[in-house]
Amino acid sequence: MNNKYNQNIKSGMKLYKFRSLGSCLDLDRIEDIINNGFYCNDFLGFNDMNEGIYTHLGETPIPLSEKQNFKICSFSGEHALRCELMWGHYANAGKGVAIEVELDNSNKNNIIQVKYHHKNPNFNGSNEKNLEEILSNKSPIWCYEDEYRYLSTNQLEDNKVKIGITKIILGTPYESLSNYNDIKQNHTALKEYHKYRDKLKSICGDFGIKIAYEDMKFDKMDFRYCF
Repeated sequence: MNNKYNQNIKSGMKLYKFRSLGSCLDLDRIEDIINNGFYCNDFLGFNDMNEGIYTHLGETPIPLSEKQNFKICSFSGEHALRCELMWGHYANAGKGVAIEVELDNSNKNNIIQVKYHHKNPNFNGSNEKNLEEILSNKSPIWCYEDEYRYLSTNQLEDNKVKIGITKIILGTPYESLSNYNDIKQNHTALKEYHKYRDKLKSICGDFGIKIAYEDMKFDKMDFRYCF
């Protein structure tokens, strides 16, 4: 992928992957990410019902197979770290983590920033640039995700991509409240989260991955960066 369309994607840029941490299965999935990389799906596996939609101006639409040829892994930018919706939707209501990765020269050219538009993109014909724009275009309703996508048409082992993990940020739901101890005592899911959080900290120690804490002091929604 030619990154001339994404001049703001540079080596050293930090991106984030949100994951739940409420069960043994969640812990296994995070450990698998640490060991083997991030899973890439085709666009039909994402949760936006309008994923990959565009308006074609020519006589022949782009074949579905050409869009499915791209393997995609979604990450988020720094705005998402301070977004309550991201922790709520993708990190088990704060009982989860944000995995920080750092781009380098081997992967930065595969990253494209999602653009948020009210209208579907218009295209006449199929080429790599058009396909990349179709697969990185979403409605503004999704802009809180501050999404960046890894796109590849190369064969990936087990459909996974390895991008260097610099730290894992732990959610800290309710911890700023004066009655936190009472909440934790009576919140079964929160106690489970702390159990798996302790196990994850041990795993991260084995891999030399830094652990950080999110204090859950969220920013108000700011839609200015969406457009």
